Amino acid sequence: MRSYFALVLLGVVVGCAPTVTSTSFKSMSSSLLWSKHYTVSDPRELALIEAELGTRGQTVSGTDYLGRRTSSAYGKSLYAREATAQPSSDRDCSDFSSAAAAQAYFLSNGGPTRDPAGLDRDGDGLACEWGVQINRLALKQRAIATATRASSYRAPRPSSSSRCYVGPRGGTYTITASGNKNYGGC
Repeated sequence: MRSYFALVLLGVVVGCAPTVTSTSFKSMSSSLLWSKHYTVSDPRELALIEAELGTRGQTVSGTDYLGRRTSSAYGKSLYAREATAQPSSDRDCSDFSSAAAAQAYFLSNGGPTRDPAGLDRDGDGLACEWGVQINRLALKQRAIATATRASSYRAPRPSSSSRCYVGPRGGTYTITASGNKNYGGC
């Protein structure tokens, strides 16, 4: 009996949980959205945040970027789409000012699980050219990060000191920065 009440209570709590919509993010500052983008765990909420940042033209913030966690979905059929079904609304990708705007509309109208406007025919959860854009951005940012790590690597150098050493035959020398003996240095 006790577990029954727990299930009923859970059903009430889940049923009353607020639904995240694209309008939830429109009033947030870009810095707050980037902060949420870095930490959010819900895939739909992450997609909505990326769509909002994309409509603002915000693609990179420090080491975080659009597509960092979502670009792997590009081109993968994650959601079933009926090939014969006709879109129920009269919307087309060209109706939107950007792919990000199309993605925001798509998510606000049932996406990614449903696609009543036919904006995500391959079922990857990315409407119109949004998947192409975030995939390109992610590849570019990963290449930049790799190049930055490679260029910032410096091999350890032997410490140089002006200390004089005495060789086996009585000659003196110092050790240069490259690790060689300099017999004229003392």
